[in-house]
Amino acid sequence: MKSIFSGFLLLFFLSCEVLPPGSVYRSPAGQAPTNASAPKNEGSEFDQLMAKDQIDKRKVTAEVLTYLLNDPDPTEKQTGAVIENRSNCNIIIRLVGINSTKIYNLPVPRQSKNQFVIDKGNYTLKSDICGANYYSQKDITEPLILKLSNN
Repeated sequence: MKSIFSGFLLLFFLSCEVLPPGSVYRSPAGQAPTNASAPKNEGSEFDQLMAKDQIDKRKVTAEVLTYLLNDPDPTEKQTGAVIENRSNCNIIIRLVGINSTKIYNLPVPRQSKNQFVIDKGNYTLKSDICGANYYSQKDITEPLILKLSNN
């Protein structure tokens, strides 16, 4: 009985697909996302985030440029992030602090760039890029430049 159970368990694990770290899972062509209401909710969330993002945008842009052009200062608590969206979809990059309470939802319009000031630290980055899921973990201690596409 143990050998049969072990055989089924082995077969189960061998049939599972494992994605290497940093890879992107894409739905098969022609299949809609499993949660059809998500794009509508994310679309309205994107609009709200873009409206908030425009407040003091010139000041934020100047700060990000300062972080990018100067040498990284280890005593600074914040740094700049520039995210380029090369896809044909508006995206929201979600940064969740690892071992902290920091959460950022950063909107980036399609075929465009956006810049932000964020706290330094370890983050999990997630996004839905035209139906493809992006997931990464990064230790952000210097200015972040991230280019995303759905290719």
